[in-house]
Amino acid sequence: MRQGIEEPMEERERQAIVAALDDKLAQRGSWCGETHLQKAVFFLQELFDVQTGFRFIFYKYGPFSRDLRGELSTMRGDGFLEVVPSPPYGPKLMLTQPAREQLIERHANAIRPYDGPLGFVAERLASLGVGDLERLAAALWVHRRLSEASEDKQAARINELKPHVSVDSARQALRDVAEMERAARAAV
Repeated sequence: MRQGIEEPMEERERQAIVAALDDKLAQRGSWCGETHLQKAVFFLQELFDVQTGFRFIFYKYGPFSRDLRGELSTMRGDGFLEVVPSPPYGPKLMLTQPAREQLIERHANAIRPYDGPLGFVAERLASLGVGDLERLAAALWVHRRLSEASEDKQAARINELKPHVSVDSARQALRDVAEMERAARAAV
């Protein structure tokens, strides 16, 4: 794995990683909406130090990247992602055949080093609903920024940022994230 590289990926390589992640999520039954992709890319970067170059801020639903939103929009414009309406829920972002040919197949060598991390993130997040994704991503965000603080202080901070997430639920999310971090380290 190419961890710790200073330079972000090239645009098509980055798009290939996003496409491969979307594909792996879909194979595991994920909804594959923008929120799923936002959180999955955040976990990919945080747990495996995959240098996609997407900057995340803490926003209404937890970690969010305007850069990634822009990239997803570009991928839709290039015909690599199709927006599939799915009432009464939000739209899905599904890969198109050109994405498989021009991104995943053409950049297979660039994707290969990340196959393990992509599979790990997809396996862990695919079946989760938006609320669970939000809670876990908020826990990872807070844990990374307050790693020296006690679990109670981290849980209180999550509750402060996301008042609808109880302190007890935040504690459980922190424990779930800690287990994911251990499993991610073991998987490398």
